[in-house]
Amino acid sequence: MPRLNCVTAMGFTLLLIIILSYNAHAAPETKPNIVLVIADDMGWNDVSYHGSDQIPTPNIDALAYNGQILNRFYVQPLCTPSRAALLTGQYPIRYGFQGLPIRSGENRYLPLQMETLPLKLKQLGYNTSLIGKWHLGFSYRNTTPTYRGFDYHFGYWTGLVNYFDQFNSEYYSGFDMHENLFTAWQFQNEYVTHLLTRKSKEVIDKHNYTKPLFLMISHLAVHAGNEGKSLEVPDIDENNKRFHYITDNRRRLYAGMVRELDESVGIIVKALQDKGVLDNTIIIFLSDNGAPSTGIYDNAGSNWPLRGEKETVFEGGVRSPAVVYYAKLKNKLPINNRLMHITDLMPTLYAVAGGDVENLETMDGINQWDVINEGEGKSVRSSALLEIDEIGLYSGLIGYNGHFKLINDSVLESNGDFGYDTGHENNPPYNVGSVLSSLTNRAINSGLTNDKIKKIRNELTIRCAHVDVRSKPCDANNMCLFDLINDPCETTNLVKKYPHIVEKLSAELAEYRRHLKPQSNHLCDENSNPIRYNNTWTTWMEEQ
Repeated sequence: MPRLNCVTAMGFTLLLIIILSYNAHAAPETKPNIVLVIADDMGWNDVSYHGSDQIPTPNIDALAYNGQILNRFYVQPLCTPSRAALLTGQYPIRYGFQGLPIRSGENRYLPLQMETLPLKLKQLGYNTSLIGKWHLGFSYRNTTPTYRGFDYHFGYWTGLVNYFDQFNSEYYSGFDMHENLFTAWQFQNEYVTHLLTRKSKEVIDKHNYTKPLFLMISHLAVHAGNEGKSLEVPDIDENNKRFHYITDNRRRLYAGMVRELDESVGIIVKALQDKGVLDNTIIIFLSDNGAPSTGIYDNAGSNWPLRGEKETVFEGGVRSPAVVYYAKLKNKLPINNRLMHITDLMPTLYAVAGGDVENLETMDGINQWDVINEGEGKSVRSSALLEIDEIGLYSGLIGYNGHFKLINDSVLESNGDFGYDTGHENNPPYNVGSVLSSLTNRAINSGLTNDKIKKIRNELTIRCAHVDVRSKPCDANNMCLFDLINDPCETTNLVKKYPHIVEKLSAELAEYRRHLKPQSNHLCDENSNPIRYNNTWTTWMEEQ
């Protein structure tokens, strides 16, 4: 065997040292942090990037213009079903979570055997936190957030609280603000949007980024509080001056609540920048369902010009404002018109975090990361089940590659409701400068321009001709078929024109019905009454 001469041997040794040294000092591949911001009951028309001049949302708009707008992102029509679908990646009908949300004092919870997104991310090395609303059950300790995948939770377990006193009085009345399992009385009377923002910033500031972070910020805003304290702002006088041009008092209060939510987004984005992790963080913003414009929790939100509201499967109830921002996205096109559903977040984020989607339980959600990141080819989703409510007697399905929607059975009276048309007010013109100077845009600093903002906003504004706010195309004996591409405001029923499409989508709905697990009876347990537990909502079944 020939010998290496001295020079060759030295060269080989030097090369080996260089390779080993590089491997020792090369930074490990870092998984992205994930920050998911969920607005509650926010209308399509309540983010100003959709074309309304009435309520400015400069921080949310800046996130949208710098990122990617998911223009056809669908959710469930109510809050508990939407949150369950998000965390499990499965349609709520599979585990009886369709229909009405969990009532305070109802012994119902997300089935314990179901894997959740935070649990799966923990298995991939993430630290997981939930700030804000849970609304997936709390009758036992092991049904609360820190037993369902979250390392830390600060917020409320029920579906809503007042913005200052933090009481939930949906059935019985009690204080509901918790830090993990402990009641957090010390934070009472701090405005909830401010409180949740501050706690979110604390999580971002204190986190050790040698581990990736999953932070879910589930805001109370802009859900109405309890009757009598439904719409609250930090300073009424200041709010009336700021939004003096809005003639409706409740809408003016709502505008102030939206403003606080928008500022929260800016604070969160800046906190990520200050920690030096913004470029490696995926930020997603969405609403859990549309705004309610009738009923006890009417918040004066607007879904205009989309038909319907929360608790319907019309576009106003289930088409959500949704944005994803990630500095490393390859696809730089600002508008994504592919069909997406809230169940897709579970497999998509799991895949981004390095997980093998094939190892997940049976998913209704679809991994959409390539569609978002690459932006090429057709959407991997051709249909989306919006709801089958066997008690409310309505259902909705989008099919034909997202082109048509079938609404079956009866629907709420509000199917003729188009919400609040903000264009009738004497609104100030859209302020592009406020978007450019927002905390969000200054933190991202990607060279956003006036012209780009105006172009994107114009493309996003839905304009529908012949909108008759008195029309009610669907009733108990008349299903509806809508062409969502050419008629997003759902003005024309095409059932008679396309019977073959109705037949196909009806068959698809019938197949889903075969897998439906009946929902529970939504009764409140008198043993849950907070008066028994120092006027606080607690894990009352554990106490029994």
